[in-house]
Formats: sequence, structure tokens, C-alpha cells
Amino acid sequence: MPRATYAAVVAISILTTGLILTPSAADVPRVKNTKAALPPRTVRLEEQWRVGGENSDLLLGTITEATTDPEGNVYLLDTQMCHVEVISPQGEHLRTLSREGDGPGEVRRPRDVVFLPDSTIGLLELFPAKLVKVALDGEPRGSLIVGGESSPQTGFMAASQCSHRGGTFLISGTRSVQSETGQERVMYLAGLADGGEEKVRFCESTMSLVFEKLKFVERELQPIFHVASAVGPDGRVYTPQAWDWYAIEVFAPDGTLERVIEREFENRKRTPQELQRINALYDASDRNTPYKIEREIEPSPPVIAALHVDPEGRLWVLHSRSDEDCPAGVMQAYDLFDPLGVYQQQVFVACDGDPEFDGLTFLSDGRVLLIKGYVLAGLARTDLGSVPLGEEEESAPLEIICCSLAS
Repeated sequence: MPRATYAAVVAISILTTGLILTPSAADVPRVKNTKAALPPRTVRLEEQWRVGGENSDLLLGTITEATTDPEGNVYLLDTQMCHVEVISPQGEHLRTLSREGDGPGEVRRPRDVVFLPDSTIGLLELFPAKLVKVALDGEPRGSLIVGGESSPQTGFMAASQCSHRGGTFLISGTRSVQSETGQERVMYLAGLADGGEEKVRFCESTMSLVFEKLKFVERELQPIFHVASAVGPDGRVYTPQAWDWYAIEVFAPDGTLERVIEREFENRKRTPQELQRINALYDASDRNTPYKIEREIEPSPPVIAALHVDPEGRLWVLHSRSDEDCPAGVMQAYDLFDPLGVYQQQVFVACDGDPEFDGLTFLSDGRVLLIKGYVLAGLARTDLGSVPLGEEEESAPLEIICCSLAS
């Protein structure tokens, strides 16, 4: 967009929404939104197909990650079963890709799935970090080492999330280096070359662990850019700026920070159930460590819970209050921003979902997956073994419902 047109749009937005555009100390524009330009609206999820559930012939383990290809097939990563289920646009189960193991095309601890430009499917291994590639018919296509080879001198790599869109190959990684007294960790968000080499680093944070005086600080162990990040159709990267602040950084594919999108917001406190779930995970981790461990759990959740950029370049933001005060039949609300970062409106998503247990995953082509059992599935995909979460009711079998958005 020409500079003059951009300035005109921003000027109109200031008049209509109360938005203020100010430069930061580094002359990075901060798009400060005070209210939405349009009134709230409701969109409904219209079911296209579903798999899993109590009466399905397809057995699903733990699924929270999915991707799609240009033909509309959906690839569901099952981290428990260590494979990918392929579902056609009509909901037909086409095939299963990969399996558990150490051979070609096999995985042990997959954490994400991505469709790659060479028309292969990549399965991201947690540790040591690598991308195992398989063809669409299941044939092995080698693997990519993420961040270079691991060694005691250079550190050991882990990776938890990846995406490839608009020419940007994004990875969430952690490099851990052992010392005489503990461990140094560098956690980062980076853009990779197609061969797995790091091209650009968008964000990073560091932490030090001393084994004899271990203290786990939640916001250090899980930096906010590992909680929520997204890639737009033009390859731009979106990530929260802070745990307890409604601010989203927008990076060009080359790593240049182009702007920061802000909105006035007051965070909430975590519920007793949320705190119980988090502490249960830390308790399970403590049992596997021979040292006494202190912990510092955040009293409030991250302000930004999830980000998605739709095919039109609009930013959808799920925040810590997205399931509060929603109308009947609405699962949760998203803040919708235009491609310039101007707050357009609050969008209520109506569907048969419970935000306490279920989740929505937006696909890059505009479809939405309603995952019944998403929350507990996400907690269960740790490597801590059986974690008693204290839930009163036995969870139902996982079910995936593919939907379109309809006004």
C-alpha cells in the first residue's frame, strides 16, 4: 500500500475509533486502540464434517495441532499415537501418515505438523529438535535438523511449534546448555531456511537454572512468544509483547519490527481450576527431579491466549477474557483487527463448545476446527506420564468437527 494511502487510512481510523498512532523510542509505530470501529457481531460455525467421538470408527488419541494443503485436505497430528490422520474436504479418512519409531519417516515425540512448499508434510519432533518429512502418500522424505546439530558444547535443541506460510518458516525453539551448577536456556522464535538453518531471530529470552536451588518461574519457563504466535499470508510474524499487557508485535519476514498493536485491557485472575491444573503439572515434574524445587505461578493468565491471521490479513486475537459475558450459544469472543492493526470489532463465535474443555483451531484457508476435549488433550501431551488433574468427570473421547464461518 502506498505511504499516502496508509496515512489516510490511519487518519480516518483515529477519527472513528479513538486510535492513536505514536512512535516508540525506536521509532516503531504503536497502534493504540481505545474502542472498536464497529459494533460486535456473531458468526456461527457450520459443520462440514466430524471425526472421532464415541461412535466413530477412527480412534483418536491426543490432537491439538492440525494443518491443511491446497486441496483442502486436513492433517491431524496425534501426539499420543505418533502419527497424522489425513481427512478429505468431505470428511473421508484417507490415510495415516508416519508411526512411532526411530526409522525413516517415524517419530517419537511429535509436537506440531506443517505443510511444506515441496508438498511434503513435516512432523516436528520435540527433542532433539528436527522436522521429519513424509510425502503425501506416506513415503519418508528425510528430515531437517532444527537449529544445527546438538552437542554438550553448543547445547541441545528442543522445539515445540512450527508453521510455514507466505515464505516464512517459523519455529519456537529452546537451546539448553549444561554448566557445572545447572543449565542455561535460550528460548526463541526464529525464521528458518528450507534446509532448517536459522535465518532470522524475531524474539528470545534467557534463563538460568541452578540445580541445588531450583526455582521454576512460570513466565520464564514459558515465554509469551511461545504461548501465542502466528504467521500471516504475506509471511509477517505476529507475537505478544508481554505476559500481562495487550500488545502484539508485528515483524516483517526479515525480522524488522514494523509496529506494535495495543488495546486498552484489564487482565483477570486465574480461576481455582486453572491454578489446580497448572500446579498438577508442576507437581508431576517435581516427582521426576531429585532436587527441592520452588515455584512461582502467575496469578493471572497471559493476556493473549492465541493469534490467527486470516486469508485477508486480518488479525484474530483470543484473550484471557474471551469467554466472559458471552451471549447464549456463544463459545468465546475474538478481537478482530484489520491489516493495519486497527481494532474493528468483537466477534462472537457461536457453536456447541465449552471453553473450559474445548478449543478452536483456525486453519489457514479460513475453516475452523472445533476440538472437543482440546484443553485436557493439551495438558496430557506433556512427557510427565500420568498427571492427575483432579477433574470430577471422566473426559469424553476426543472429537474433531471441521466448520466454516457463517454470519
